[in-house]
Amino acid sequence: MRIMLTTLMLFNVVGFAAFAQQNERAARGTQVCSLKVTGMFCGACAKTVEKTAKKVDGVKAAKVSQSNGAAEITYDPNKTTPEAIAKVIASKTPFKAEVVQKP
Repeated sequence: MRIMLTTLMLFNVVGFAAFAQQNERAARGTQVCSLKVTGMFCGACAKTVEKTAKKVDGVKAAKVSQSNGAAEITYDPNKTTPEAIAKVIASKTPFKAEVVQKP
């Protein structure tokens, strides 16, 4: 019984933390999108994609993983869209970027 109660409390804490993070982003007016980035061969490639994404008006943060071929972009939806960010990356770098649709 104690294990079950402890497990329930843990799920509530984790759920609350996720909810709080989502509300914090909404309050700041930011959202996060995922991009699939192909053609990167090294860490410098990932840094190039990061720097390019951060130059887009409305992008607050960018984390790019060359090994996963993925980018996580925090942006202001009032200023830009995931599609616009992917388009800038594809046009300003030698890499292809596309928005990963959430299921």
